[in-house]
Amino acid sequence: MGKSKYKRDWHKYDENVITRYTLMFPFYVFEHWWDLLAEENRHAKKTYKAPKEFNEFLAFLHLFLPYRAIEGVLRALERLKIIPTSLDYSTIWERVRNMNIKFPEANDQLEVIADATGISTNKGGQYIIAKWGKTKDSKFLKIEIVMDKDQFNVINAEVTSNEVQTAVKTVKDLQDKGKKVKKFYGDKAYDANEVYKTGVEVVVPPRKNASTRRGHPARRKAVREFKRLGYNRWREEKGYGVRWRIESLFSAVKRTFGESVRATRHYMLTPLTNLWG
Repeated sequence: MGKSKYKRDWHKYDENVITRYTLMFPFYVFEHWWDLLAEENRHAKKTYKAPKEFNEFLAFLHLFLPYRAIEGVLRALERLKIIPTSLDYSTIWERVRNMNIKFPEANDQLEVIADATGISTNKGGQYIIAKWGKTKDSKFLKIEIVMDKDQFNVINAEVTSNEVQTAVKTVKDLQDKGKKVKKFYGDKAYDANEVYKTGVEVVVPPRKNASTRRGHPARRKAVREFKRLGYNRWREEKGYGVRWRIESLFSAVKRTFGESVRATRHYMLTPLTNLWG
């Protein structure tokens, strides 16, 4: 094999990684602690010890540490005078569990991309699976994301057992808010009548056994067009290649935080879904 012509600017790459983590980590809460806390307590029925923005920091820590360990970290930060007060186990648990997840407001007109990925609940990793095989306890959570194609904003992220149903609900919610969804991009998992019934232009490759005689009229028309053009020409004309954007998002999060979770209950997935925002 010849020497690769591809040369990466490692200095630039390293700086991008550093910047990524600087933006990801909620440093602003330490800089503006007292202003945020004053606003938090302005009309509160009880006096809070830490602003609600501090919850993002707690959720970030909980991706890697159990609650008792977080309590220890906060005590150390208080001792070093980085934060003015620490929180006990119950408060940390309550704040992380009841976080209010908000995604950026969608544009009035947009095109959306939907996809789902599996997150393992087994911390053993690929080595354990390769050596011992999957066990009856091996389970996966399915996380679906719907994102704005142009703005790269996550519109919705949910743990789901039915990605079609969840994606359709997201599109309908946008429409109910007066948003115009012009296109919907997805893989073959979204080749379903329910998606076409939303009335948006659907850019989804049909399944091999897709019929041109049954199903929603828009889907039948899409299947005929796909067969006439062939995959390569259809992909180019429809701009199907934009799906790399959502796949890159999945890849970035998994490379950063791993491919497994410790959560055993649905409510414990709050910090996980908060990542995609």
